[in-house]
Amino acid sequence: MFFTYTMSVILLSLSMYGVWCFLQDIWKWWLEPRLVSVPSCSFLVIVKNLDGEVEDLFRFLARKIQNAEIESDIVVVDVSSDDFTALILDRLASDIDIIQVVARPAGQRAISEAIALCRGTVVHVLDLSNRMSTEDFMVTVCALLRQDSHEVMVRRVL
Repeated sequence: MFFTYTMSVILLSLSMYGVWCFLQDIWKWWLEPRLVSVPSCSFLVIVKNLDGEVEDLFRFLARKIQNAEIESDIVVVDVSSDDFTALILDRLASDIDIIQVVARPAGQRAISEAIALCRGTVVHVLDLSNRMSTEDFMVTVCALLRQDSHEVMVRRVL
């Protein structure tokens, strides 16, 4: 015999322990939740008379989306701007392929018509015409993209 009886018992015990640990890891791998990516998102942004800031804001948003590596698009609704906002937005839409621009006169339901253009599963509506300042917009975009970029744990259904 190559090993003594004591050494054989120790090696057999260690091999049984190794098999038990291997089976336990396989069992945990099978039952643990899987990592899946978050659904795609769309940004629906309503603007009015922001010709001085609109280009910087949407280039910032496009750069953040590109850095976050999230599948998303931007739909911009121009609500009766009296300045050069519409021209700047049209130029941005031709430069950046994820931006779509919709012009609506005041009084119509801009959100309900433009939401059909959003391709994402989740739609973030940001109103720069009445409710939100440009600084709030930048902070909100950063927070939303940081939140959307995390992977989500989903328990696999057997």
